[in-house]
Amino acid sequence: MANDRKRPATTAAAVSAVALAFAATWAVLDRSENRPRWAVVEATPVAVVGRPFEVRITLDRSVEATELYCNLHRANAERRGWGFLANAGPSRPASGGGTYSFVFTVPDKPDTAYVFALVFLSPTGEWKDGTRAVATELVPVGPAASGGQSAGLGRLAIRHYPTAAGAAAARTASERPRAARRPPAWVHPLLAALLLAAACAAARAARAGPWRRPGSSGERTIWLLFAAVLGASALVEVSGFAGEIASLGRRWAQGAQVYGMRQPVQKLIMAATAAGSLGLFFLFIRAARRPGSHRALWWAAIGLADYLALSFVGVLSFHAVDVARSRIWLGVPLFDAVRAAGVVAALAAGLVAARRGGRGPLT
Repeated sequence: MANDRKRPATTAAAVSAVALAFAATWAVLDRSENRPRWAVVEATPVAVVGRPFEVRITLDRSVEATELYCNLHRANAERRGWGFLANAGPSRPASGGGTYSFVFTVPDKPDTAYVFALVFLSPTGEWKDGTRAVATELVPVGPAASGGQSAGLGRLAIRHYPTAAGAAAARTASERPRAARRPPAWVHPLLAALLLAAACAAARAARAGPWRRPGSSGERTIWLLFAAVLGASALVEVSGFAGEIASLGRRWAQGAQVYGMRQPVQKLIMAATAAGSLGLFFLFIRAARRPGSHRALWWAAIGLADYLALSFVGVLSFHAVDVARSRIWLGVPLFDAVRAAGVVAALAAGLVAARRGGRGPLT
């Protein structure tokens, strides 16, 4: 009876922990984006050829007295072919907390489907002395015949833009050998070999006969499913198929004009993955404490979930994850080492289950 009374409280605590994991993962990933916070940029939702286009900039109070400059750039229908389009006069003296308006007349220029504002701070008003810079999201351009623009201004998403000094530093960094920042070539073949070994162990566990015991008819099916997933994962590791899928998704997002909105979706998926992984761990702990629990199956499930979850997150190509994937210690990529640990856990669980055969579940 005491256990029955504790069960709702334990379930509530587990659900709260899963929800907290989701919120914490979202918060960490959101903070890792390092979005510019020194300016808020607003503009009309459409830039009409031959008509005024206003860009309004509000500086954060932390910005010291300086010069503020804004000009207008263009992009073609493929969101490429960037180039200067128009300016709205010289730089303006500015300081934190102020709001400044720049009004442009949008010229009729070929291959101009979008415009974006480039905003920077400079003590002299010159680009070469710029200290901070941001570029806004792309704003579609409408023809002059489309009539007037929407009267209201809307907030535009902004991203860091390299200043002249920042661009020079990036060029210097790009000239350095990049091989050390990439995972070694042996990572994918090694993971594929481990996955194949784990698949064979799972298949051996399925043939060992534990499903012949009363109440264990589904165990053989689960081990066979694990073997199939592990084998398919080995093929994906060596074929580069995951990278092709990621590139295809990136091209689709760019063509559908949703690439700039990918980050909230990426954060949502990764937060859900983290919360789901924690929930699976709680289920593992609960199942492992039961008499007659199939612990080898649960260990295999935990290991496979670790590998699949991290691999899936890696394919999403979120900036913070890409940075984590580049971390190498003693020649070993830490991200791939954790993936390999999951595969080794699945391999060990399969070997234990195969060795025990029909002797019954671990207790």
